[in-house]
This record gives sequence, C-alpha cells and structure tokens, in this order.
Amino acid sequence: MKPVISWLDKKCYNCIKCLKSCPTDAISIVNYEVSIDENQCIHCDVCIKECPSRVLKVQGVHISETLHEHEYNIALIPTSLLSDLKSFDEFQRICQAILKLGFDKVEQYSDIEGFLYKKAIQESQDKEGIWLTSFCPTINELIEKKYPTLFDHILPYDYPVEIAAKKIRQRFKNKDVGIYSLCECVGKMTLAKKPFGNMQSHIDYALSISHIFPKINKLKNYEKLPIQINKYGVKNNVEDLFGNRSLSVIRVEGLNQSKSLLDLIEFDRIQHVDLVAMYACYQGCIGGYYLWSNPFEGCYNIESLLDECVGEIACLEEKDYLINRQMNHQEMKSMKERMIWFNKVNEILETLPQYDCGACGFANCRSLAQGIVNGKVDIHACRVKKR
Repeated sequence: MKPVISWLDKKCYNCIKCLKSCPTDAISIVNYEVSIDENQCIHCDVCIKECPSRVLKVQGVHISETLHEHEYNIALIPTSLLSDLKSFDEFQRICQAILKLGFDKVEQYSDIEGFLYKKAIQESQDKEGIWLTSFCPTINELIEKKYPTLFDHILPYDYPVEIAAKKIRQRFKNKDVGIYSLCECVGKMTLAKKPFGNMQSHIDYALSISHIFPKINKLKNYEKLPIQINKYGVKNNVEDLFGNRSLSVIRVEGLNQSKSLLDLIEFDRIQHVDLVAMYACYQGCIGGYYLWSNPFEGCYNIESLLDECVGEIACLEEKDYLINRQMNHQEMKSMKERMIWFNKVNEILETLPQYDCGACGFANCRSLAQGIVNGKVDIHACRVKKR
C-alpha cells in the first residue's frame, strides 16, 4: 500500500508534537525532516490533529477528475453521517445533494452493519473465550502490529463498506462501475484502491466527507432522496449504543483506552466477557475526523433519530461477509533473528539517559535505540548524551 500520511516541509517548526502523540511511535524527525514508518503507522490521524502547522496531510481523490472514467458512478455513504444532522429529512436532503455532485446512485450500508452487529453478539455468546469485533481499520492495525497474539481473536468479518462494494459489483457486473466510499476517518480511506493502492478492494476511490461538504451544502435544497437507515447499523457505529448491560459485552472508545484493555486481555486479566467492541474515535465512528459536527452533540442527534431508522436488515450468506484475515508482515523474521535484534536494542537503551525527552527526534529512548539498530541514526542523535 502507498504511504497514507504525507509530510509537507513548508512551515514545519519541528515542534515534536506529532512524534510525542503517535500511539505506535511510528514518527521520527531525522535531519529536521518528519519520517513516518509505514510498518508502524496505524493511520489513526492523531498526528494530523496535533500538528499546529497543518503540514501533515492525507491525499484524497478529486471527483471532477475521476467521474468521467466510468460508465456508472455510485457513492457509498457512512451511517455515521446521520450524527451531523438534526432531522431525518435533512439526512435525505444531504443524500440528494450528494447525488447532484455527479453520481448516478447513492447507497448506504447500515443494513449490512446491522446484520454484522447482530451476528457478532450471537457468535460471541456461542464461542468460547473473548472475541474482538471492530470494523475500524485503525483498531485492527493496532492489534496486528502491537498485539499479534490477539489477532486470531478478531471475528473474521469483512468491513461493511467492502461487503457493500462487493455486492454492487455483483449487481452491476455488466457495467463499468466506479465505486466511491465517502469516509469519516483516515482509517476507512485506506481501504480504497485510489489513492492508496489497496488493489484487493472492491472500492475504487476514497473521499473525505469534509472535503466535499462545502459543495454538498451549496447543492442542498428541499429535494429528498428516499433512503433508509437500519437502526442496528446505527448501534454498530456508536459506542454508547453497542449491546446492552444484560450482555457480556465491553465497549471501548479511543486508542489509549483500547490499548489499556488489550493489555489486560493479553495477560488474561479480563473475565466473564464474551465480546469486546472497539473504536478508535471518541463515541465510535460518529467521532470521525472528517465529520463536521462534534461527537458530543452527534451522540444526542443520532439517538433522537433512532426511531426513524426503519430500514430493513441485510440478508447475507457466509460467503458474503466471512474473510480469512491474515497478518500483513512484509518481512517475517525467525525468533532467533528477533531476539538478536531485541538484545541489540536493549544494549543501546542501557547507554541512553532514558529521559524520553524527544529532543533526538524520536518519541522515546527505546524508539531511538531501535532507530540506531536499524541504521537510521547513530548514538550522537541523543542530545543529552552528546552534551
């Protein structure tokens, strides 16, 4: 996959807020240039939010340049979009405005999310042990890269938007269809072929909702698109609404909370729980970076509209939603090689002051030691030691 987050050197003050905020220590600053390790990055957009100079960017797709490339264009809208609106009528007017951007059809996939929501609760009760469910690519990458022993505990369901795109391909198999995913977060954008090169995907293009919102707002009027939302799909997107107190379900939001819970699960410190629903954003998907409202008000909005979400649930076969999820290791090292590398890191770490000040351009002293072993910098990068 192509790099997702790009650094623009203009107006970068090397304030180190990006590297100190990164939850996986994927960022370093070497020779005054910000470097993002794609093998560690989980595309959580925390660094983008923290950057005061706005020099960390995510590349998007311009629909004016791509709509003409296909015979028929379909926009997939996320269920979380509902949280930004005060009424269901306004939601349907927004959908009509999206259609006016040049799309031939606008579709939603809350019916698929609703099916997977119910399936996750049912299967976790039938299976032994703790199971993890997350339709957030960021959370799944966090588990893969930082908690590999828990990777097999993720329920083997494909992403709802990917399932929706696959079913569109089946329905329009005789047409040249361009499928656009309108995304509320950076993580979901990484699922598309363009601009990030995820060629296994059925989604052609990723668009951030905030990027096209000004155009949507101008096109919005009293015309409505008769589109429905499934209430269980809504529950799948909102942390507060997932499951209920009578079920053995833990809901957790935010990367720090997710990491704390995963630490406990990894060391078998969580008991009497069947299912853990995890979200990278506050309040769930309604806290996505590309939504224009805020998750505090969004949670109120979406709960007040729940009674109007009368769309039917999808009917899916196992072949539609089950996947064989595999860890995406670019380089598989033997245990012996890993131990040799780990011992070298520890040897260098013992010689460092371990202040974790970040002045060297790495998030902490362990990251610097890893950078030295990997040949990125030498020991003189430590300003405290050099002084």
